[in-house]
Amino acid sequence: MAAPNAPTQRIDGAPLNGPRLPPGSRNERFGKWLDQRIPPAAKITLSQRNIFIFPTRTGLGFALLLSLLLLAAINYANALVYGVAFLLLSLFLVTILYTYRNLSGLTIEVASSGSGFVGEDVAFEVRLSRPKGRGREGIQLGWPGALKQWCELHEREADTVQLYVPAARRGLFNPGRLLIETFFPLGLLRAWTWVDLSASAIVYPKPIFGPLPDANHGHRDDGVLIDPRGSDDFTDIRAYQAGDPVRHILWRSYAREGELAVKQYASYVEPRLWLSLDDMDGPLESRLSRLTGHAISCHRAGREFGLRLGSSELSPDAGKDHLERVLKELALYGHG
Repeated sequence: MAAPNAPTQRIDGAPLNGPRLPPGSRNERFGKWLDQRIPPAAKITLSQRNIFIFPTRTGLGFALLLSLLLLAAINYANALVYGVAFLLLSLFLVTILYTYRNLSGLTIEVASSGSGFVGEDVAFEVRLSRPKGRGREGIQLGWPGALKQWCELHEREADTVQLYVPAARRGLFNPGRLLIETFFPLGLLRAWTWVDLSASAIVYPKPIFGPLPDANHGHRDDGVLIDPRGSDDFTDIRAYQAGDPVRHILWRSYAREGELAVKQYASYVEPRLWLSLDDMDGPLESRLSRLTGHAISCHRAGREFGLRLGSSELSPDAGKDHLERVLKELALYGHG
């Protein structure tokens, strides 16, 4: 089973299996700088090294107002205007400390990651914990292109936030860097960071449902299913019904007892179904999607089924664990 070239990761929040960034692009340079500044890790504690802070539009307007007040105070030599200007300036400086402190000391890690199908949202549980002391509030986090969630850490020192990220392609899905930001307390400044928690999830092919392929016919020692279409295998004797073939009538029994009886024939169907990529036609993604739909249908019907993907093979089985193994094989096929 040949594996294509390994996909490259985008550091602007796009999936690992997304399109390749053009060499020398702004996002690529910024991503390399971020990888040096904030290296990927399973658990990251925020500090002055990985927290960025800058005034918001409201903060820039506030700074412009301060400048105008200082100019007016200097021009008119007005002590009251001086007092108001310096009071607002001190408020702005204190806000810088509070906004930075709202993120500083937070520890972020991925608690668990789910799985999903192409076109669905994949769930990630992100755990945030703070040091002892005052709580944290007004923290917003989320991956680009997905809904953001709010987190408040008052009475509890840790909390888990569930985030959902849309998955566009099958395979191993890496949502990229997670954005964590806060505008606390006055909205004059924004403190934020981009962290790579090495999160990953499995994205299964989008299922396409259709009729299941015909099962193989034959005898089995550990159990059989009878094919009502019939064959040359004798199974039972039953009373004659109108329309039964004349050649199946037991004439000796009729001569002895005076009642018509017929022989019943049937064939045996292998209850275990094999799903094979070679039996499908069309583009690869379409074939994998139809195999995904067949696997889900077999699981819902309680049937045993196996999977053949090129040189790899999963023996027939049933149950949720077997379905997950099959879906994982289908998701990672061709990705190494």
